[in-house]
Amino acid sequence: MRAWLRTRSKRPASKREDDRGKKSLPQSIVRNAEPEELGTLPKNLQEWTSGFIELPGTKNVLSSSAFDPTGCFVAEDKGSIVGCVAVTNLPRKNWLVIRYLAAKRPQSRVYAVEKLLSRALQYVETKKPEFLRATTPSMQPYVDVYKSFAFKPIRRDFRITWDLTKTPESPTKQVEVREVTEKTAPEIAKVLVESIRPYWDWRTEEQGGEDAVGQKFQEGIKKGERWLSGSVGKEVVGLTGLIPDYYKTGDARFRGTFVVPKHRGRGYGLTMMSQASSWAKKLGQDKMTVYTFSYLESLAPGALLYIKSGGKIESEYLQMQRA
Repeated sequence: MRAWLRTRSKRPASKREDDRGKKSLPQSIVRNAEPEELGTLPKNLQEWTSGFIELPGTKNVLSSSAFDPTGCFVAEDKGSIVGCVAVTNLPRKNWLVIRYLAAKRPQSRVYAVEKLLSRALQYVETKKPEFLRATTPSMQPYVDVYKSFAFKPIRRDFRITWDLTKTPESPTKQVEVREVTEKTAPEIAKVLVESIRPYWDWRTEEQGGEDAVGQKFQEGIKKGERWLSGSVGKEVVGLTGLIPDYYKTGDARFRGTFVVPKHRGRGYGLTMMSQASSWAKKLGQDKMTVYTFSYLESLAPGALLYIKSGGKIESEYLQMQRA
């Protein structure tokens, strides 16, 4: 782990010294975020990344019981916060992710984020994690700074949105649709676990295993997530879900569409997407948004399905890991 901290930018020392000697660049300091500052970070992050980082999910992470404030750092210049980064826990024990690396001033971002990432990695070293990755908007200078610390991209993430006022109805295969209830959730949770194989195996591992994924699905139902199951005969062939009014009234968070492996390639994905759109409209939603992963060299099946059903890629992120 200690070798991580020795990997720094390869720019010539003289050039770095010359650049940093310019009076126009602020001399920011990096310190732990104060408890009262955490509440303002989501809005700052959204502004600093031009909307790439969204508010509700960020607020949930920073206010969750699993969040450790000692792993959150800010860059301060002349009494103002100009950057931040956080090391947060994944559901699997002793697995960490670095996120929210961002800075305010375009002309000096590279210096602030280098300091922030270096401080985050020092913190990571004290935790001695079994696994570490990072996630960042696919924008500069963040990607290059991560690379200068020996991180390499492993996956892409997309934020995909649908304007439901313009999403046309399309003919689909006949399925029997039922809303998942707390009573049926335990059985449907098993279907979900099966439906995310093998593409989401990496996430299942991060979440702590299949039992943890199934339990989280059931907890989501209790907290207001809405899911539909689609059946042909007595067999469930697919699932789709959303959280109405998640971002604001009429703006839903789409939880995705999943098809049981043996039923893939038969059109059930598009069928469940059509059901999701129609259902969202009935629930008063005008827009829905999903975060989904993809491969580096090509789109994953889920991303292809979402685009084919009328979704538009709104922004791209990178998941990165130490080389």
